[in-house]
Amino acid sequence: MLALSNLPDDVYDRDWDVIMIDGPRGYFPAAPGRMAVIYSAAMMARGRKKSGVTHVFIHDVDREVEKLYAREFLCMKYRVGGIRKLWHFVIPPVVNASDIAHGFC
Repeated sequence: MLALSNLPDDVYDRDWDVIMIDGPRGYFPAAPGRMAVIYSAAMMARGRKKSGVTHVFIHDVDREVEKLYAREFLCMKYRVGGIRKLWHFVIPPVVNASDIAHGFC
């Protein structure tokens, strides 16, 4: 499974205005990297119930696998900026639950 599953339900059920991804590390073989966190942040942002958007920031986006996950699940069309290894996405909530079945982007 891609998503983080060991956090309290309150984390998943909350409408987040900002999510900052800055771990776990992934630059050595024993480190898990940020892939599960990127996917989980995308799901939480899209699951927002209130109006508005969720700003997602990813720090240290310099490994190809993390870039791939960001492109696939946060979507480059939602990337609004960034500088060097910090990317900024503005993710709207999913209006129709069936939209997620057609892919993230």
